[in-house]
Amino acid sequence: MKTAPLEKFDAGHCPLCGQPNDCQLCTVAAYKGPCWCVKVKIPDELLAQIPSEMRNKACLCRECVMKHHRDKAGGVAVKILPGDFYFDNGLMVFTAAHHLRRGWCCGSGCRHCPYAPAIATA
Repeated sequence: MKTAPLEKFDAGHCPLCGQPNDCQLCTVAAYKGPCWCVKVKIPDELLAQIPSEMRNKACLCRECVMKHHRDKAGGVAVKILPGDFYFDNGLMVFTAAHHLRRGWCCGSGCRHCPYAPAIATA
């Protein structure tokens, strides 16, 4: 993974890719609730990829964390357990517990996805 150039670094951007990190603590945006990262496990091996001069100065972005989980999973499906889903109008809906156990966002816009970006309201 390519790291962001140090001269363009700021706390509101991911130190790995340079994209906005959407961190509630690092950005100047008004606080709108807990940060997205409290719901995910950020692996030590991903944190180790951050250059030492950038560590503990900014959060990783959601996309870098999810990409790491997707790459690590290698397309292996998580076993579906009782209580992981319910049916709504004939559609299977996965619970947040299932998504959290899987560890990453599939990008399908799931109803209970804990990794989905917060929708901005005006």
